[in-house]
Amino acid sequence: MKVSGHGVKGESDPIQPHMSLESDFLGNISEELKAYLKEGNAKNIAKYFGSNLTLSILGENGVYTKYQSEIMLNTFFNQHKPKSVKLTQSSNANNGYQYFTFLLATEQANYRVFIKIGTGSNNHTIEELRVDKN
Repeated sequence: MKVSGHGVKGESDPIQPHMSLESDFLGNISEELKAYLKEGNAKNIAKYFGSNLTLSILGENGVYTKYQSEIMLNTFFNQHKPKSVKLTQSSNANNGYQYFTFLLATEQANYRVFIKIGTGSNNHTIEELRVDKN
């Protein structure tokens, strides 16, 4: 009887390579967002905004255009200069969204920044951004 070797049990299979690419991209976007938050760079954050998004900055809530949202975020950064940023939570939900929560320390206070990113149809856009006092 001849035994043929088709592979060793326990070898790793490249299962779901698409998922790892997706995870890598979302990991990269969280690092980019962290850097832009630390710089107080509303313009670079806004490159991820959809044409409209839900924005809440210290209780000012609404759905705004990309341009309006960038201006409002820039105003926040001008009044609250970032000192440090820490990613405190990240989740990849089954509903096609990625969620990030950052702790943003400024000279005046600490803020919690929540970002919701839609990941549908190969287009990763920020659909919601909230800044609340921590």
